[in-house]
Amino acid sequence: MVALVEMKTPRSVYVERRIRDQKLLKKLIKALDEDEGIRMEGRIPDLANGGYVFVGFYRGSYCVNLCDRVRDTSSRRYTAGSNDRWFYFEDFPGLWKFLRPFIQKPLRAWLY
Repeated sequence: MVALVEMKTPRSVYVERRIRDQKLLKKLIKALDEDEGIRMEGRIPDLANGGYVFVGFYRGSYCVNLCDRVRDTSSRRYTAGSNDRWFYFEDFPGLWKFLRPFIQKPLRAWLY
């Protein structure tokens, strides 16, 4: 027997967890799985609205994507734009040294 469920409101496929301080940010970056990532609002002068900073972990290396942060006028939300730049790091100390200048204060970051 198959049951059909009708959903009246759309649901998110994933849940984001807010990261409120750098101590937790460091801990979560070090513990990233390949199916997780971190999104931060950046302070990168040559990217729109400071840009977004995405951090992931894949096959033993950290991957960082910097891109524009663009406001969608219809939804009134920010979304990732173009102007992508990719960087790879073998260890956490090298990654952290790279990230520190780009982290907005106060921290606005999420684990997804």
